[in-house]
Amino acid sequence: PKTPYPHPPPSVCTHLCAFLFQPKMTPQERLKLRMQKALNKQFKADKKAAQVKIQQQEHERQEREDELRAMARKIRVKERERREKEREEWERQYGRQSRSPSPKHSREHSSSRRRSRSRSRSPHYRY
Repeated sequence: PKTPYPHPPPSVCTHLCAFLFQPKMTPQERLKLRMQKALNKQFKADKKAAQVKIQQQEHERQEREDELRAMARKIRVKERERREKEREEWERQYGRQSRSPSPKHSREHSSSRRRSRSRSRSPHYRY
């Protein structure tokens, strides 16, 4: 025999039947259930508030980092400008001269260094 109402899915039927046919709850059980629901609700609210707080802190940290990065960039630019200005003043005062030593001198210096290093590692060298 067909009923005029469509049959609900089994999961809904199970929950509905369990609710309809559960034994009467004592006042203590109802209070306990109410308290448990309130506790769960508060727990969820606290959890969400903590997540929001963490997101806010992360956002503030990111802003501070961006600010510090911008300040560091400004300082580097100012330092570079100061060094360029000093170099230009020095060149104006002393004329444009080569800043590196002559290639001949640097070659002699590096070879004498190599020799002294190899001598100290010689197996015939005694203390």
